[in-house]
Amino acid sequence: MFKISASTLSTILKNRQTIVENETNFGPKQKRIRLCQYDDLDKAMLKWIRGIRDRNCPISGTLMQEKAVEFAKTLGYSDFKASAGWLDKFKKRHDLTQKSICGESADVPEEVCDSWMQKIPEILKEFSPQNIFNADETGLFFKCLPTKTLAFKGDKCFGGKKSKQRITVLLCTNMTGEEKLKMLVIGKSKSPRCFKGVKSLEVKYDFNKKSWMTSEIFDRWLKALDKQMRQQRRKIALLIDNCPAHSKDCGEKLKNVKVIFFPPNCTSKLQPLDLGIIKNLKMHYRERILKEMISAIEKNETFQNIDLRKAIAELYKVWKFDVTAKTIRNCFKKGGFSDQTDDIDSEDEDVILADLKEKWKTVEGNGKILDGATLSDFLEVDADLLTSLYPTDEEILNSLKDKNEGQESDSDSENEDVIQPKPHRTEMLKSFEIIRRGLQMEEDVPDSIFSSLLKCENFYENLTSRNAKQCKITEFFK
Repeated sequence: MFKISASTLSTILKNRQTIVENETNFGPKQKRIRLCQYDDLDKAMLKWIRGIRDRNCPISGTLMQEKAVEFAKTLGYSDFKASAGWLDKFKKRHDLTQKSICGESADVPEEVCDSWMQKIPEILKEFSPQNIFNADETGLFFKCLPTKTLAFKGDKCFGGKKSKQRITVLLCTNMTGEEKLKMLVIGKSKSPRCFKGVKSLEVKYDFNKKSWMTSEIFDRWLKALDKQMRQQRRKIALLIDNCPAHSKDCGEKLKNVKVIFFPPNCTSKLQPLDLGIIKNLKMHYRERILKEMISAIEKNETFQNIDLRKAIAELYKVWKFDVTAKTIRNCFKKGGFSDQTDDIDSEDEDVILADLKEKWKTVEGNGKILDGATLSDFLEVDADLLTSLYPTDEEILNSLKDKNEGQESDSDSENEDVIQPKPHRTEMLKSFEIIRRGLQMEEDVPDSIFSSLLKCENFYENLTSRNAKQCKITEFFK
């Protein structure tokens, strides 16, 4: 199909790792890997350009040359010259084109929101409700227990010790609430201690030193989404806000995803995820934490600390089951969207709050709550947590100098994460049987539940059987 010989294909496969690692060094029509002489300078310039363009500031070739010379001096390249030839190759290498950029006002009047709501039907007329998505990030103090609430309250968490206690979560859902995409979780460490032995997660996982969303991480996620939609032969609209990690040209090369930006500074009134979906997710997550604390209190046991693996498992359950399609549709409707299929009543959060208040009293009565902390403090402790910022020149250069960025363990000396051993095969199969027996003793259990359990059991048996069997080389050619 690509008109290449078998030997060329063999060479490509052999060098796959090198090709993937040097993906950014390929131009649009380049066939060979040509590493630039000043690789770290190249990367620093690209990060700087993304930050400038995201802020809607114009960039000229002369300005790029001056900045390159400035970076080169800091990095110790005394022989570097930002010539016209270097500039031309840099643009080709990263597929940069000259564009005129219009400025945006930081203050957006109420009329902009009203105008946007009126334009929504026209903007999205080519997409069905099933193909209209909204994505947004939120910060979460995943280890924050009621006893630590006041210590964390109001902390923007730029870095340091408390950054080990936070993650950034990217959520994406469609307008009907029937398709909630796999969450992206961004942590501080590449290999957290609690991940030892873990080879599959319920979410997509990425990392950096501050546990923030960056333009590189977002671009990777966006390209993967575009690939997923191409495989499904779907074209979707993705609505996102103007945060620093969402570059203005992030949707230019996508084929099946049309990126649409909300008006600046209007997302609190227009973006469905900001209108209740994220809040709903956090309320249910913290409800699960309180439930486990109460269970430990009733059994007179010490409550186990929450590690990242545990937090991911709980977030997955909340996103999959607790955040309902009704909640999502209702929040889209608040933002001016409507699927025109039914009239959605406002979902009452008092039911969730009432349950949380009862759990809070139970935990508080056992002396587990820090003096002065309230349930509201606990629920809103990370409501204003930052998820991204424009990097400074110093941060850009420091990220290049540190080759082990984000690879340290995320545990600290005061709160070591417990490494869970891998369950034995016999233990796993016995657990399936215990769950089956327990379900059989309950009334009106749907057939789908038994079917799902059987699928899990068969999958595990087949998986362990394949791993246990010694394969012959001829097996790979069948």
